[in-house]
Formats: sequence, C-alpha cells, structure tokens
Amino acid sequence: MEKIVHIVHHIDTEGPLHEPVCEVFNRIENTFGIKLDIIPSIKNLIKLQERKIEFCDSKLKNDIAKVLDPHLINFKSTWDSIDVMLYKILSKEYRNLYLDDFGNGLIYNWHIIDHVGFETNERRRDIGYLNIFNHYEQILKETNSKDDIQWHFHPISFFKEAHITATSYDNSMYELHQILSRRLIDKNWFPVVNRAGFHTVRPDSAFFLEQWMPFDASNQSVLDDNISTQVDAINGRYGDWAGAPSDWTIYNPDIYDWRKKGNSNRYISRVLNMKTRFRNVSLEEIDKAFLTADKTGNTYLGITNHDFRDMELEIDEFQSKLNIIRKKYPNVKVKNSTSIKAFRDVIGFETKDIENDNLDFEASFRENVLDIKRTNGAFFGPQPYLAIKTVYGKYYHDNFDFGKFKENYYYTFDRLTVPLHLVDTICVSSNDNYGNNIIVKITVNNGVVSDINKTINSYRDR
Repeated sequence: MEKIVHIVHHIDTEGPLHEPVCEVFNRIENTFGIKLDIIPSIKNLIKLQERKIEFCDSKLKNDIAKVLDPHLINFKSTWDSIDVMLYKILSKEYRNLYLDDFGNGLIYNWHIIDHVGFETNERRRDIGYLNIFNHYEQILKETNSKDDIQWHFHPISFFKEAHITATSYDNSMYELHQILSRRLIDKNWFPVVNRAGFHTVRPDSAFFLEQWMPFDASNQSVLDDNISTQVDAINGRYGDWAGAPSDWTIYNPDIYDWRKKGNSNRYISRVLNMKTRFRNVSLEEIDKAFLTADKTGNTYLGITNHDFRDMELEIDEFQSKLNIIRKKYPNVKVKNSTSIKAFRDVIGFETKDIENDNLDFEASFRENVLDIKRTNGAFFGPQPYLAIKTVYGKYYHDNFDFGKFKENYYYTFDRLTVPLHLVDTICVSSNDNYGNNIIVKITVNNGVVSDINKTINSYRDR
C-alpha cells in the first residue's frame, strides 16, 4: 500500500481588496458584537494590536489582537501589488524550494471569482465578468504555470454590497449562470472543483453543486472551533461544518445535510485555512493527515488562503510546519497535487476506469433541434450544462428536454426559447464522476450551424 499525503493548495482568487482604517474598526465591532468607544485611527489600531486599550477582559483583547494581526489586515489593494507576489511564487525557483518526494515543485489550484451583481464597491474590488479570470489566465501563461483554474463564488447580499457576505445561491441565480455561461462560451472552460464562498454551503448551493461539479473542497470541520467571542461566525453562520468528518477523509454527503455522509454523487474534501483568525492548519492537523496516510494510504491535506494577502509568508509558514511533521513519518511520501488528481487518488479511482469509462457525447442538429447523445461513460449530474450566446451579445442558460435519462437530451430553438437565426454560439458541457470534462461548442451563422467543435479535458497529466 502506497502511503501518500497529497498537499492540495486551494486559493480563493478574488483580486485586490482595499480596507480603510475606519472600516477595520467597523469590522471589529461586527465580528465581536461590541462597540468601540474610541476614534478610528492608526494610533488606536496599534493600541488594539498591542492590547493596550482597557475596555474588556483579556480573552477578548487577545482575540481582537489576533484578528488585527498586521498580516491579516495588510491587504494587497492593487493588481500591481498582487502581481509582484505572483511573479515570485509562480516562478520555478520558488516552486522548487518545496519539492515533494516525486520531484514536483509547488502546485496551486486557483479558484477564481467574478465580482458581479453588486451596486456598491467600498473595498474597490475588480468588478466585472471575467476580469479576474483574464488577469490570471494571462499571468499563468506568462509564467508557464500548469496550475488548474477552478470555481469560487460569493452569493449576492440583499443590498448588493460587494463587501458584505451572503450565503444564498437562490438569490444569486442570475449571476451564477451568467458567470458559467460566459466562461463556457468565451473561455471554453467549465468547473470541476468547488471552493465554497465564505466556506459556507447551504441546501440551495448543495443542490446546485450536485448538478454540475463532482468535487467540493470546502469541509472546514474542526473539533474545537474556538470562536466563542466572534459573534459573526457563531451558529455555523460562516463555515457551517460542525459534525462533518474532521479526520481528513473524503466523503459523499447526505442530500439534505452536506456535513453528514450520505448518497450524493459529489465528493467533499477537508480544507483548512492558512494563518487566518480561525480553523487554521496546525502541526496537530498536519500530523493527523500523516497518521491517516500511514494507516490507510492516500490522504488529502487541503489548505486554503486568499490572493489579496501575502501568500509567500503563508506558504513558507505552512511548509515549515510540514517539514517538522514530515520527518516523523519516513514511510509516508508527500505529493504536491492538483485537486482533481488528489481526489482521484484518494478516492481510489483506477486509471483504466478514468480513461476507459470517461464521459463522451455527440451533438447534432435536426433542423432547429439540438440533439445530445451519450456515447460513453456517464454524465455527472441529471443533465449537461447548456449556455447560449445571441447575436446581440446576450448570454442565457436553460434546461434541456429529457429523452432517456442520462442518455439523450434535446433543445428546440424557436420563438419559445431563442430562434436559431438569433443565436451566435451554443456550448454544452458536462463533467463525469471522475472529473473528466467535455465541452462542445457550436457556431451558428445566419441561423445555420457552421461548426461543431469538441474539447476533451481529461486532466490526466496533472
């Protein structure tokens, strides 16, 4: 039995973030449910960091100081500052500082967000479809990086403020499908791995993921959350993983309670934070992953951070901890992995099954009816994803009509949907249970299908 700890680095990729001093104080009040009777200023901020303001007990002062750690509040507020960091950590020289036992340098999984649907933007987010995606696509190309790009989404708050957290996919369905449709049509890209926004899953997002994405790197279950003073996160408000496996095992969730093991199709892995205010990956947690690997074989050790903080510092700190534990387990190997590769290996998918049972389907037209026919493998969800772009530049998503379940699907282009002469591009995509992906792109000119092109993303060399 091969004993391997897969190090899977997930990055919530959100671009620049600005936070003025007054908002730091507001955030402390909201986080801890208190009123700070002091003037928001750099001077008073330093006093809070040094625990020199007497207004509460020592535990609360310590917790506030932890949240105000300079590392946590010194955000990278411009693309220039982020890019300086990226060119460093994406370099071959930096990656190879932390070679695994197979000769591989660091591998990153970039879970890229689109900040859309907002009316106010106090934190100066990069608002717009594909803005952050395009930026990372370019810089990964420049640095010859082979990292994966995956899925991350922030639900829209009631008042559409870009700096306010929310949990409802149902309230954000328009933005969700606009993002997916545009990425599919404009970038020939469809997600395989989810990273939950604000670490939070709810029934609506669970049902959404169960339709489209086989892998979900979001479980943040810990035995001792230690957040009693942080009222903004109590009762599972953000990071609702109480009761989920905390032993680094991968599991299929229950259809209604994503924290319980059940019969859903997607797989959930555990991912802990790097140098944040809670649920951090510690020496004890790393040791637990190695112990699991020593007993059972392949283990998924997921870590996560944000691109608007100093990732180099966070990586170096984690690698220092990893090196300490690594020496205790000479029989356990370390492997830097993409999320897809780690999921496959830890679940135990055989290479021959991934390759021979991979999903494939054909797309054809009978006049104005699109016909999708499965030819190999199986669709992950109940139907493939359908995205449509019109000649006017509008993007739409819709359901298919169902033939034999998971075998045939149909879509009619007419007055009740979109007449074919108004269509520019159609994309159909699906993953399978193994994380293979198929994208079929159909080009339409003046109501006539001019090209049907298929892309097969097997991720076998990752």
